Amino acid sequence: MRQMTAELLGAPLRLELDGRDDDLLTAGLGLAGLRGAAPAFGDPLAPTRRELRRRAIYSAYRALVDVTGAGGFGRLYGPIGDRSVAGVEYLVAVRTPDGTGRTTVLLQIPAGFDPDAPRLVAVASSGSRGIYGGLPTAAEWALQRGYAVVHTDKGTGVGVWDLDRGRGYRIDGTLTRDPADPALGYVPSLDPSLAEYAAREPHTLLFKHAHSGVNPEADWGSYLLQAIDAAFQLLNLEYGSRERRPLAAERSLVLAVGISNGGAAVLRALERDRAGWISGAVAVEPSAMVSGRTQGLQIRYGAARLADAGIALYDYTSLHYLYQSAAVLAEEEASAPLRGMTEAARPQLEAWCRALQDACLLAPGPIAAAASEARERLLAAGILADALPLGHFNLAASLWPALAASYAWAYARRPPWQPYAGVRFAATDPSGQPRALTDAEAAMLWADGSGIAPTAGISLVARDALGESRAINAGSVGLALAFASDRQLAVPSAVQAGLPADREEMLAAVRLGQEEVVMTACPGNRPVILLHGRCDSLIPVNHSSRAYYAVNQHERGVRDELRYYELAHGQHFDGFLAVPGFAERYVPMQAWTSRCLSLLEARVQRGEALPPSQVIRSRARGAGAPPLTAEHLGTLEASPGADGICFAARTLSVPD
Repeated sequence: MRQMTAELLGAPLRLELDGRDDDLLTAGLGLAGLRGAAPAFGDPLAPTRRELRRRAIYSAYRALVDVTGAGGFGRLYGPIGDRSVAGVEYLVAVRTPDGTGRTTVLLQIPAGFDPDAPRLVAVASSGSRGIYGGLPTAAEWALQRGYAVVHTDKGTGVGVWDLDRGRGYRIDGTLTRDPADPALGYVPSLDPSLAEYAAREPHTLLFKHAHSGVNPEADWGSYLLQAIDAAFQLLNLEYGSRERRPLAAERSLVLAVGISNGGAAVLRALERDRAGWISGAVAVEPSAMVSGRTQGLQIRYGAARLADAGIALYDYTSLHYLYQSAAVLAEEEASAPLRGMTEAARPQLEAWCRALQDACLLAPGPIAAAASEARERLLAAGILADALPLGHFNLAASLWPALAASYAWAYARRPPWQPYAGVRFAATDPSGQPRALTDAEAAMLWADGSGIAPTAGISLVARDALGESRAINAGSVGLALAFASDRQLAVPSAVQAGLPADREEMLAAVRLGQEEVVMTACPGNRPVILLHGRCDSLIPVNHSSRAYYAVNQHERGVRDELRYYELAHGQHFDGFLAVPGFAERYVPMQAWTSRCLSLLEARVQRGEALPPSQVIRSRARGAGAPPLTAEHLGTLEASPGADGICFAARTLSVPD
């Protein structure tokens, strides 16, 4: 496989940041600004590029990490001591390898960067977030140590196209109506069918991840490798001279890091990095996909054994979408985060239980028994009991319908004018009816949005039984069944008549898309760290990091230097750690992301051995959530003893 090169589109956009009024790390906000109100625009209808950048960075920090002092931000991780980082920033669009689309690349060069001993960290944004979506989690460690940092939005990003106005966002967040603008982040195919659809379904918004007509996940690794190539093109633009040999990846120290599906992008890049550009990597809570590669392997967690590990993201999303609304009624921990919202929604959740019973997906009988059965279905599928208390949060955030709709659309490469099950995206009024984005909302969307609906006032929308379009963020059992993966669930014949007529065709296309994203679990013989929180309720450890590590150990073993560290009190959403219920129970993944990067640096630069794979015995902060200390985070041991994670006899053993 040929190593990826990057074709830059248009002139790169360059900013100089003095480290006082503006900087690479916090956009000049500092700790106080990140903890305060969102930065405003001088003109709410026409924000400047710097204003959009500042607000996007603020939004990324607030969504992805706990910025409170009690949570350790500014002390144990983040901008230590309220540090700022002066430097230069480049933004550029890059043509995708297939030539049909574009990604956004951001290069940050701190003032302390040494072009005579170049060091680069490559970062992939998490989720469907925009180009600054990896800054708070993956880049802050590097910028404070003089590394240049290159980011890719990996073909997702906040690429929104407003069908009403025929406009979208340039890579710097400003709006444009010019579909030929080389800096336009996303423009849909201008097929005549799209105009007909826009007239039929007014106020529809298209999202790049869902509607670009490609399966971006299949190329996430290539996009990160392209970003590395683009970084050295831009570094040579910044530092090139006749006296200096051009900077190049093969003559530099290059590390890679990402969280969530940004971590998956890192693993995919490692598997495609034939030239050996990347010296080592950290993948945090990655949505690793090894579905179909775990046959004959088992995961043993304490006394429990799981043979069917490595279920794909779309498949376990389907199971959660169907059963978690019922299962939360069987979760009795009073201190579980957002449990009060479940109690407030009990009538709707009980109705969900009854709908599952009517569909023959749960046994008839009392609601309590049905809820317990739903919970057992999730446990039997390999979802850990440690993660289920966060089901209340997952429902409040509408995680499962959001993921099901966006990933199904992307995997199937379905054109935007063919909405499956009638689902589309639109801003909505208080009654839930679609409406046009206001100019002020449109101006903020690139900075405030997450790249996947629901976000920033944009909802999932479909027509109800009366033909009226309404917000359906929570969805229904019928919608969950429409999206349910046929690889994990056989839909009873009694309810098939009520499902979309093209369901079989759609799911067949989804299956093909899923097959394109299966990983090899062979990241190469270089130091690589997998870090995952045991309590992750979005990306289950059994079906991601544990499964990836098991396949790697079975197929590669000691030939690869892969380590797996599992944080006992880690979960997926550090941005909510200041919320009651989270603060008492969980510790930040971000602190350990930075620690793992330091371990990786010591390994590749000084030859220091990585600790063996193990469970990190963190300690919850407990009642009242006192300030986080290093003792709460736990330690990695050179000799973990009973806490070691081991693979033998086709079984991965993880201590409970």
